[in-house]
Amino acid sequence: MGKLDGKITLVAGGAGYVGEGIVRAFLKEGATVAVSARNSSKLEELRGLLGELASDRFVPVVGEFSQIEAAEHLRDEILNKFGQLDAVVASLGGGWKGNQPLTKVSMEDWQNYLQSNLTTHFVAARTFLPVLAQQKGSSYTLLGGGAAETAIPNYSLIAIPAAGQLMLTKVAIEEMKGSGVRINEVIVHSLVATRSTAGQNQPEWITADEIGEYTAWLASDEAHMVSGSIIRLYEQSR
Repeated sequence: MGKLDGKITLVAGGAGYVGEGIVRAFLKEGATVAVSARNSSKLEELRGLLGELASDRFVPVVGEFSQIEAAEHLRDEILNKFGQLDAVVASLGGGWKGNQPLTKVSMEDWQNYLQSNLTTHFVAARTFLPVLAQQKGSSYTLLGGGAAETAIPNYSLIAIPAAGQLMLTKVAIEEMKGSGVRINEVIVHSLVATRSTAGQNQPEWITADEIGEYTAWLASDEAHMVSGSIIRLYEQSR
């Protein structure tokens, strides 16, 4: 018996490197996992990486969170197929290697990163929190990075949207009090070991699978007492 048997979950951004670990963990715990990506090739690549875990409980869905209408279409597709939604994990956004001071950031890059790293979270929360409010024992987990809380020079396009995401979480927690939805944000204060960092990984880094295992537990009934929390995961020597 898995911790998430019978639960229908959406992992937004599940085809990404960290999302892969989240999807794997949820499938291992028995959930049916809808995974969204903007193109089917990424979803098929993920299917291959999951191996035997990619059973009929792995549900790839082409969709995106850049526009409300697109997210609503994704929502309707999931509800039409399953009739319910128990958990959402929002692993949205990407990294930046520009290494530029704020005064050198282009308007194009600024708008693109606000869109991909903050607006997507707004669209996902706006679309799916009302759905989860209809389901007893539901949860909504946002995944964030330590740059939300630490001013890092030449990292503005990650830090500023991340700080906005953290405030979005806090506002949603206050507005959804009494709804029954457990809203939490997991902030990872560590570099993350994924397939993309193979050969560079350090023992103290948190792995994508560890993030997956933690978020899967957070979505389970075992974590029923964890709500309205900002949870920080730190790298540790081992």
